[in-house]
Amino acid sequence: MIFTLMSYNVERGFHSSDHVLEKHRLGAAQHAVKQVRPDILALTEACYGGPNSYNIKMDYRQLFQFPYGQFAGYKSKRGDEGGNCLLSQFPMQAETFYLAYKVAVRGRIRLEDKTLTLDVVHPSYSVSDNEKISTLRPLLSSRGDPYLMTGDFNTVHPEDIYDWDEIIKGLRQSFSPEKASWIVENWRKAELVSWLLEQNVEDTFPPKSRQPTCPTRKKESAVRMDFCFKSPDLKVLDAYVLKNDDTEIASDHYPIVVKFGI
Repeated sequence: MIFTLMSYNVERGFHSSDHVLEKHRLGAAQHAVKQVRPDILALTEACYGGPNSYNIKMDYRQLFQFPYGQFAGYKSKRGDEGGNCLLSQFPMQAETFYLAYKVAVRGRIRLEDKTLTLDVVHPSYSVSDNEKISTLRPLLSSRGDPYLMTGDFNTVHPEDIYDWDEIIKGLRQSFSPEKASWIVENWRKAELVSWLLEQNVEDTFPPKSRQPTCPTRKKESAVRMDFCFKSPDLKVLDAYVLKNDDTEIASDHYPIVVKFGI
């Protein structure tokens, strides 16, 4: 059996920081998803997908035309609109998995005679990789194979090479010099991904397919922080970062797409 996963950070659920829907971004994302036609769509920053104090409702199942879906919301210092979402064309049982920071969506998706366990995660950029490990450990320890973990990990792969001076310059446009330096120091250690690779999961992107995924608007300081990790029993048939006119404007992240055989 062959199936395709698309994993996408959709930047505040296509809303501005003032909670205004940016319809051009939503439309571009809808077009990008329609082009790929994934069997499974994992969304991070899927804001407003559940009850929130802003009375905004984003029905991601309807917006992207999937019959099965699960939204997992969380509160943060910024408000109560945040969340992750998992959508499937296959029958799925799903739940919200509460973590030390934010939440994960765990789906169990029926694929012929097997059940795929899939976790959608979005660890916070404001905590160290070591803290991210503590956050994600319960997911790895309770997983079932075949297994996928995907999302925006807010860290980098130890094998990916960057011009760190340029990365710091880019980060200083959004953060204080002290915060930018802390983020880069944490990224350079790459402890989270190193730990994940010790948990009998594999990066679905071979070196030749690896490209930066964020931010879309500052190419010189972009890094690969959107990942999909798999159990060894899943075969990767194709993996790529989707870059086109739609994904340039839909979000500050590019989506990743992986085709699997099971």
